[in-house]
Amino acid sequence: MGVVVIDAEVTLADVLSLRLSIAEPLADGTRLVLRRRGTGEERRVTLGASGGRTRDASVAVSLAALDLGPGRWDTYLEQDGVRARIQSADPGFSLDRLDAYALGRRTLAYRAYRTRNGFLALKIDPAEPVADVRAVWFREGRFEVTGLLAYTGLDDDDQHRHATLALRHSDPDRGAPERNTLNHNNLNHNNQDRGDPDHSTLDRSDAGLHDAGHHGVGHHGAGPRDAGAGDVGPHDPGPQDAGFDDAGATVRVAATVKGVRFHAALSLCDVLAATPDSQGSWEPYLEVDGVDRALPLGARLDDVEGKRRRVHYPHALVDGVPIRPSFTQGDELLLEVGA
Repeated sequence: MGVVVIDAEVTLADVLSLRLSIAEPLADGTRLVLRRRGTGEERRVTLGASGGRTRDASVAVSLAALDLGPGRWDTYLEQDGVRARIQSADPGFSLDRLDAYALGRRTLAYRAYRTRNGFLALKIDPAEPVADVRAVWFREGRFEVTGLLAYTGLDDDDQHRHATLALRHSDPDRGAPERNTLNHNNLNHNNQDRGDPDHSTLDRSDAGLHDAGHHGVGHHGAGPRDAGAGDVGPHDPGPQDAGFDDAGATVRVAATVKGVRFHAALSLCDVLAATPDSQGSWEPYLEVDGVDRALPLGARLDDVEGKRRRVHYPHALVDGVPIRPSFTQGDELLLEVGA
C-alpha cells in the first residue's frame, strides 16, 4: 500500500494520533486493524478517504472506546480486501511526553512504538499509582532516590506534601520478590519491539547504570537534600500500608514531595542494623498525603524493560557488608543486603 507512519503519539486523552506518508490516497472504507499478539483478537476502525491528490494523511482513533486489553497490538491497514502491516519511520518517543501522560490517574497506559522490524505497534499496560525512580545514589553512607509520582492524579505544582519513605524487609529464604504491580530534556530513543527478548535500547552510560566503578548513579534528577533520620523498628501497619505483610521489619524516613517530584535519603547503617544476619532484601515504598495507597518505587516511564538483567548498580560496603540497588522482574526497586 505504500503507507509509512511519520509520527505516532498517544495523546493525553488516549487518542492514537498518526501522521502518514502515503503513496496512493486512502480509499473510502479503508480500515485500521489492531491485532493482539498471542490471541489474534482484533479491533477494526473505518477511516475516511484522504482525498484525491494528497500524499499525506492524519488519523486519530480513540483507544479507550475500543476496549483493548493489556498486551501488544500490531497495526494494519485494510483496503480493498488487502491487509498490510503498517510500517513506521518514527524513530522513537519523547520521554517528556511520557511524563506528561503519567500525570493523570489511569487504569490503562497506552504507548505507540516502533518494533525492531520497523512496524507500528501499541503496548498497553495496567496503570497503578507508582513512584517512578529517576536517580539513585549511594554516597556518604546514605541511600538517596529521586523521581516522579506517576498515575496519581496529583498536580505538577509547587505544593509540598507530607511524605515518608518506607523500606520493608523481606526474608532472604523467600528470594527476591518478583511482584508485577505496577525522562526529561526531550530525549528520544529507539523503541524496539519487546515482544521478542532483549531488543530494548536506552543509552544511560552517562548515568553510570552499567559501570560498577561509579558510586553515584541515576537517570536524571535534581541534586539531593538531607531528609532526616530514619526510624527503625518492627512493622506496624498504618492506613497506607495496604499490601505490606507483617513478617518483616520496616525502616522509615521523612521524604520530600513537591508537586509530583520526590526525594528521600536514609542512612545505610540504619538499614544494616535492622537486617537480621546482614541478609535479605528491602522493598521501598513512598507514603504520600493525598494518595490512598503506598507507592512502590518502580522504573517504567522509559524504554528499558527487564531492568533486573539489564541495569546493574554498583554496591556500597557498610561494615564489610555489600548493599546494592536492583530491580524485581516487575521493574520495581530493591535494596539487596549481603548479596
